[in-house]
Amino acid sequence: MKIKELISFQNHKIAILWFWKEGKSTLFFLLKLWLSNISILDKNKNIEQIEWIKYIIWEKYLCNLDEYKIIFKTAWISPYTKELDKYKDKLITQSQLFFDNYKWKVIWITWTKWKSTISTLTYEILKKIWYNVKLVGNIGNPVLDEINILNNEKYDYIIYELSSYMLEWMNPKLYIWVLNNIYNCHIEWHKWRENYEKAKYWIIKNAEYKLINYELNNEIFTNNWAIYFWDSWKYSYKNWLFYNYEQSILDDYDIALKWEHNKRNISAVLWIIDIINSNDISKNIEKIKEILSSFSGLPHRLENIWTYNWITFIDDGIAVTPEATIAAIETYKQNIWTIILWWQDWNYDYIKLVNILQKYNIENIVLFPDTWEKIFWNLSEYNYENEFILKWTFNPKILKTKSMKSAVSFAYKNTSKWKICLLSNAAPSYNLWSGFIEKWLEYQFEIKNYLNKK
Repeated sequence: MKIKELISFQNHKIAILWFWKEGKSTLFFLLKLWLSNISILDKNKNIEQIEWIKYIIWEKYLCNLDEYKIIFKTAWISPYTKELDKYKDKLITQSQLFFDNYKWKVIWITWTKWKSTISTLTYEILKKIWYNVKLVGNIGNPVLDEINILNNEKYDYIIYELSSYMLEWMNPKLYIWVLNNIYNCHIEWHKWRENYEKAKYWIIKNAEYKLINYELNNEIFTNNWAIYFWDSWKYSYKNWLFYNYEQSILDDYDIALKWEHNKRNISAVLWIIDIINSNDISKNIEKIKEILSSFSGLPHRLENIWTYNWITFIDDGIAVTPEATIAAIETYKQNIWTIILWWQDWNYDYIKLVNILQKYNIENIVLFPDTWEKIFWNLSEYNYENEFILKWTFNPKILKTKSMKSAVSFAYKNTSKWKICLLSNAAPSYNLWSGFIEKWLEYQFEIKNYLNKK
C-alpha cells in the first residue's frame, strides 16, 4: 500500500491489532498522516491507554472487524485464526507498508536460527567499510521508527532481519535474500510446516540475488538461479581456513565468533560482501578481519556469563528449538555437565536431541514443565524438587522444577569443577517467563545469589 492510498482512508475506520511495541509505532505513524479514526484491538485488558484513542480490549477485541477499512496486524498475531480468516484482504503489516514505499536496496535475512547474529555481523562489516547502512526488523525497533519513509530517507543498504511472523503475503523487491536453515519453529502459528515454508520461500522470486545454504539444495532448491554458500565453489571452509577459490583469506585465529554453525553464517556474510563489492572481496579483507576478530556474538546466544565456584555458566536463553540446543551441545561436547531445559509444547521432534544427550553422556538435567515426556517418558511419578536417577541408557540425574533458584542450586551441587552448566531451551518458555531477557536476568541473579548466601 502506497502512502497516498493510506492517506485516502481519512474518513474510514482503521484498526491496530495488538498494542505493544509495533502497535504503538503504527499508531504514531498514522497520526503523522492525520489519520485519527483509529481503534486499538487487544486481548490484554491492562494495556497502557491514550485518552483520546478508542480501545476495544479483553474478550470482545476481535468482534465487529467488518467495520474497519484496514487492519494493521502486529506480526505476532497469526492470520490463520478463525476470527481473522475472512478479513485477510484487510490485513496489512508495518513490513509490507515499508516495502511498498521504500525503493532502494534491501538485504533480507530470514531463517530459523542465528539470523540476528548474522544480521548484526553484516551490518558491522558494511559500516566498517564506509557504507551508509541501517539494521532493522526483528532484532530491534519497528521499521517505521527507524526509517522515515515519509521523507524518502535513503541508505546504501538496509539489513532487514525478518521472522516468519513478518512474511505472510509479503511481496517485496529485494537486492539480496539469504536463507541458512529452516527448522520446525512457529509452525503452529503458521498452521503447520507447509505454510511456514511458504512464508520463507515464496518471496524469493523478486530478489536480485538469492543466497541459500547448500544443505537445502536437495531438499527444496534445485534451480540454478541461486548462489549456494557453505559448500561453495568460491568461498569454502576447511582445516580451520576460509578460502576464496584456492587462496586462504581467513583462519580461525582471525575470528572471535567460534563454533561450527557460525562458520556457515560467516560464509553467507562473505558472499554478501562479495556481491556488494562486485566480486572483489580482497580490497576490504583487512576491514572484514578487523570486525571478525572483535565480534564474538550477541547476548543470550552461547554467552559465557562467567566462571563461579569453578563452574562455567553459559546462557543460550534465546534457543527455542531442539536444533539450536543441539548446536549448543555440539559446541561444548563433553564439557557440559549440567543442562537446563524446558518444554513448552510447540510440536517439536526431540529424537535427535535425545540422541545428543546420550552421545555426550550429560550427567545432570534440569527439566522445566510441561512436555518432558517427549524426551523421556511420562515423569508424573516423580515429584517436583526431588532429585532422582533416571534408569535409562546413561542414567542421568534429573530435577523437575518450576524454580530457577532450584535449577541453579542443583547445578552448583552436581556440576564438577571446570565443567559447564548450560542454559538452553530447546523450546519456548512463555509458560514461566515473558521472554529470554527476564529468564536470563533470573538465571544470572540466582547464580550470584547462591554464592552470596554461602
